Amino acid sequence: MTRLMKTLTAGLLAAVAISSAAIAQDKVRVAFVPQIQGIPYYVAMENGGKKAAEAFGVDYIQQGPTTTNAADQLRIFESFVNQGVNVVAVSPDDVETLKPAIAKARAQGIHVITSDADAAGSEREFYVAQAMDKDLGYTILDEMVKRIGKDGKVAIISDAPTIASLNAWIAAIKERAASEYPDLKIGSVDHTDGTASRAFQFATDAMTRNPDLGGIIGIASTTCPGIGQAVEAAGKQGQIVTTGFCSPNTIKDYMLSGALTYSVLWNPSDLGYLTVWAGKQLADGKAFDASPKVEGLDANVQWLADQKILLLGNPMIFTKENIEQFDF
Repeated sequence: MTRLMKTLTAGLLAAVAISSAAIAQDKVRVAFVPQIQGIPYYVAMENGGKKAAEAFGVDYIQQGPTTTNAADQLRIFESFVNQGVNVVAVSPDDVETLKPAIAKARAQGIHVITSDADAAGSEREFYVAQAMDKDLGYTILDEMVKRIGKDGKVAIISDAPTIASLNAWIAAIKERAASEYPDLKIGSVDHTDGTASRAFQFATDAMTRNPDLGGIIGIASTTCPGIGQAVEAAGKQGQIVTTGFCSPNTIKDYMLSGALTYSVLWNPSDLGYLTVWAGKQLADGKAFDASPKVEGLDANVQWLADQKILLLGNPMIFTKENIEQFDF
């Protein structure tokens, strides 16, 4: 090969490399920071997000803390901002911790949205909601009352007390009880550290303290396995009604054994898909229609402009009869 040919070849390769880098840079980058990394619920969201990323030509990254730790989540959020991604979506562990970081990201030209849980009062641009808080709280309590009656006794076990979405669901449950079931007795709310072992302890304690306990509601998906384990250990399958906002794969064995009675949730894979699609629309400067048509997603999506909420749809109810039809 002559020197001239070598020079031309080297120049061509350099041009190709520069062109490839430019193309990669032109690709919208969307990052999502969940409340906790690795649980089936957020794995399903990641799978949905990756599917949307492939469909719409997006680079998608998902990383969260190993426990529901606000400081660790903040560091991950700030890392994505420092990388200069186009859009950061976050499901806040603690809204107050994130507020300054969200404002700083926006000031740097980074788009910030919330998904799965909101950050009310922050500078996020909109919230990708799985279902309305009121609908979730009302549905899970209505289903409980159908099974234990209007004057039963219920215990509630939640995750960290700083997680706004979980607190909103608890508030909706209590509101529904006050307006529709005034004789229903709701005990104090116990908060875990995001582990099944703590949920097991609280569920066991609730059953021990209240021999007449009718039901247990797990507010976070992380609480559901511990509740199921506690009921099995106490030998109370079928004697106590248990539920939560639980992904099917997390609780399938407990539901089939009778340790968990039903679950209220949505399809987190669809939520991840919608989040990435919404991030791409935002980065491209495209507004939402009132009823957006999202290619590849079979859901009744609604844009609530006055609330800045992109709504996936209504809650789903999972029981022993239908749980094996779902894989997330």
